[in-house]
Amino acid sequence: MKILIVSYDFYPEAKPNTYRWFNIAKKWVDEGIEVHVITANKNAYLEFEEIEGVKIYRTTEYFLGNLKYKFRGNLQINSLDMNKQRITFKVAVKKMFRKIYDLTWSNLYWPDHSFLWQFSAVPMASKIIDENKIDKLITVSWTFSAHRIGYKLANKHKNLYWLADTIDPFSYNAKVNNTFLYGKLNRAFEKKIFEKADLNCVLTDRIRKKYVSLFPNLENKIVVNNNVFIPTDYNYSNEKSLEEKKIKIVFLGTLSTSTRSPENLLILLKKLVIRYPDLNFTFDFYGDLTDTVILFQQYPQLLNDHIKLNGFIDRTQLNLVIKNADVLLNIGNNNEYQEPSKLIEYMYSGKKILNICSIMNDTSAELLKIYPLSLSIFSDEIDRMESVEKMVDFFQKDAIIDEESLKSILKDYLFENVANKYLSFISERKQ
Repeated sequence: MKILIVSYDFYPEAKPNTYRWFNIAKKWVDEGIEVHVITANKNAYLEFEEIEGVKIYRTTEYFLGNLKYKFRGNLQINSLDMNKQRITFKVAVKKMFRKIYDLTWSNLYWPDHSFLWQFSAVPMASKIIDENKIDKLITVSWTFSAHRIGYKLANKHKNLYWLADTIDPFSYNAKVNNTFLYGKLNRAFEKKIFEKADLNCVLTDRIRKKYVSLFPNLENKIVVNNNVFIPTDYNYSNEKSLEEKKIKIVFLGTLSTSTRSPENLLILLKKLVIRYPDLNFTFDFYGDLTDTVILFQQYPQLLNDHIKLNGFIDRTQLNLVIKNADVLLNIGNNNEYQEPSKLIEYMYSGKKILNICSIMNDTSAELLKIYPLSLSIFSDEIDRMESVEKMVDFFQKDAIIDEESLKSILKDYLFENVANKYLSFISERKQ
């Protein structure tokens, strides 16, 4: 079997698609399968390299596509002086560029910001298919442009078995492009993808049900494979009791004013400080927080006394940060069809998880129903003082989960099971 994977995000980027597909690709190579990957150069990476047997080809987005990375590259969260609550010149430049981008280019492109990548990826992928006699194609969305590449390749290479893996939904996601202009086109072309692909894979049963309602005649071509987690031997237990130190709550990930906003949390914490002025706690945030800095700055007392914005950390530091936390924080997405991959890692640690919902149909809350050490506070509960009481009780209550229970809860998300499930999908013969 020879496989070509098309994914806009890939190694060495610290993205969910990378974590999922790079590890799966390495596993398949170890099992004797030949794996090639087409991804984007993003103005930063080598055009070709082979990592642990995985052959990675990176193609250009040309001048306009690369321009966003020219500005983005040096404007990370570590350029923010968080303790002084001010925005540096670099961040101001980024915000100005982003505003111009949002008002102009992002209202015109289709299907998404990576559409120019298609023009270099399709000929490269076609060449790889011909030269290496590729018989299996996997396209990974997000970004949806990967599926458009797959559509063109499937039309040209008739014997190719194509699995379209939809990590993030497209046609019913209001954030992908200018839906006023392209709403009908989004739905029509996504249907074409689902019809043309030999099999379509989505992350959750909820997403599958949504697509089946949109494309009822394609029900047999839509399957589910879960978020993936790779267990480690790391000991996350922390022997210090809550009485010996302040309560430490940790957030890991990306915050955005449009999709994953901390606003509900900040409202709740303001109430918490008023109700319990002597409670000793801190919220540590790690990740890409740049877009939400102004929101945090509207709560100077919280920033001074209880919130630390730390920026990016690498995976070598991640385990220690989780180990030192008493509670892990998740902020729900405002899209009811997106399930945060980091929640599986949170659960594996055996730590308590506080989930702040942005919407009522929160996918994180749905997933956390299987995990007993969790508390979800929904958007209509934020203004209630009872939510503060519930949260403080959750912080202070001792709670543990045994290893066997964890394994049972997470079995469908374990790396081996997810990788083998994909392999069973693409082992089908072309009809």
